[in-house]
Amino acid sequence: MARRRKNRTHLKGPATPSTSNTANDGSPKSFIIKHGQVGSSLTQLVRDMRKVMEPNTASRLKERNRNKLKDYLTMAPALQVTHLLAFTLTPIAPSLRIIRLAAGPTLSFRVERYSLVKDVLNTSKRARSIGLEYLSPPLLVLASFPPPSPTTPPHISLLMKSFQSLFPPLSPHTLTLSSARRVVLISYSPERGTVDFRHYVITVKPYGVSKRVRRVLEGTHPVKKSATKSTGLLDLGNEKDVADFLLRKKGEPGPGSEGDGYESAASSASSAAGDDGDVAVNLADDYVGRGNKKGQRRAVRLDEIGPRMELRLVKITEGVPGKEGSVIYHEFGKFLLSCLCVT
Repeated sequence: MARRRKNRTHLKGPATPSTSNTANDGSPKSFIIKHGQVGSSLTQLVRDMRKVMEPNTASRLKERNRNKLKDYLTMAPALQVTHLLAFTLTPIAPSLRIIRLAAGPTLSFRVERYSLVKDVLNTSKRARSIGLEYLSPPLLVLASFPPPSPTTPPHISLLMKSFQSLFPPLSPHTLTLSSARRVVLISYSPERGTVDFRHYVITVKPYGVSKRVRRVLEGTHPVKKSATKSTGLLDLGNEKDVADFLLRKKGEPGPGSEGDGYESAASSASSAAGDDGDVAVNLADDYVGRGNKKGQRRAVRLDEIGPRMELRLVKITEGVPGKEGSVIYHEFGKFLLSCLCVT
């Protein structure tokens, strides 16, 4: 008697619209890798850069010592990867290559200085946890680049286009306010001839109230860098009345505060108006956070979360590594930029 084979009973459902749109929305995708012998610090920088480029990057990409750069160049186009960022360690300094797949160009940078995420957060006065901000891509801001003109060096224009192609294009008609959570600032220093890379998170808070009132409205308390108290929730359990918390004199310790003073609700005009660097705006739409509704006046601030890099452009070549073309620009030579379009 013939053997009966079981029919498949678990049918695959149709792909959800969000999944299909994410895969084919035309946004640039990237691989961020390290190759060669690198130290633990540069390895952590690669992980930090993957967080910056989320969600349009392979954040859990596994690398092996036997993997070569050409291996990634071969498999990247099949996965719709448009850019490859490769870090390596040279005898002089760490280097970064930004490769536009699959036809180039390739931009080579020398990493003059860099700071990891943990270094930036350890020196920050406002410690905060980052999580949901990485679900949407960052907004790109280019600063201090010379405007396009006949006198602008050709490699500067190509440098700007290369950075712009790394991130999804900004469309004001389709961009939702709640998706604007992070900012990548790339500024050019004409005096030093370097490019500064900064990564910020957008913070929105009530405007026109003191810090004490703001913490009551937000329900949060400044996070202490201590192992004994790591919660960020505001605790009023030891207060007899909320007025005691709001009207306590500046520097006067509160119950259970272990000597650290509170700020009065009317201690200074700057506290009521907002911290230095804050910009007051009227929200055009609902934003993430407590009470951030459309039309409300809020203070907007950029808090740096890292990583931080200072890059020096060394060379621009046509094509990709292994299939290099002519040298378009070199720091130690004078090469004219031919007509090259970055698509």
